[in-house]
Amino acid sequence: MIIAMSRFRVKNSREQDVRQAFLDRPRFVDNQIGFLGLEVFQDQTDGAVFYLVTRWSDASSFRTWHSSHAHKHSHEPMPKGLKLDNAFTELRILERVEGGRGHDAFEHFTGDWGALTRAHLASSSMMHGVVATQDGVILGATAAMERLLGGVSSRLNGRRLWEFLAPESANELRGRVEAGIRRCELRFPITFVGPAGSGEHVLSCNLDVQPNAFALLGEPMTTIGTQADNE
Repeated sequence: MIIAMSRFRVKNSREQDVRQAFLDRPRFVDNQIGFLGLEVFQDQTDGAVFYLVTRWSDASSFRTWHSSHAHKHSHEPMPKGLKLDNAFTELRILERVEGGRGHDAFEHFTGDWGALTRAHLASSSMMHGVVATQDGVILGATAAMERLLGGVSSRLNGRRLWEFLAPESANELRGRVEAGIRRCELRFPITFVGPAGSGEHVLSCNLDVQPNAFALLGEPMTTIGTQADNE
């Protein structure tokens, strides 16, 4: 796997326009062979400086994309009249140090095969996922979780996850989030209370706690027969 990292500095105070252009990008690259992911960073010290980081399976795939017409068209949303500091612009190609077998290959799977993972989560009826702030405000949910909670993201986002949980599960999840201990490998049961008449649903969940948010990913207990962890 390689990373193509571009660095550039905006000269004419169009930083916010550039930031918005990246948010509105046409996503021409997303289905390119070899493409694994894209992230954009804005320097916290100098807001005029941006870093564009793309991940690729191999350097040849990146070069094919970089010389294509689609790559040129992908820059069209950039603000007209944008001026860059040409002396500061830089492109670096970095190759990941890896063995490529066994545990290493599977470990890289979650990062390298993000498009496949997202597609699976979006269509799966078993995998339920939700992302929320530390105080439980829902930021987004998978389709399966939306169905379980009886709504769509436009209605769920902004509501607190706790209101969809049985009291004991709400207290346990709150405690784990507030403790801030990151142990993604541990599974534990969470009882969700669906819309009126749908009853309770127990999911065996994994939790990832970060400083500003947490992610919960689970599947019905009946499909895997998993018991709570023995913390």
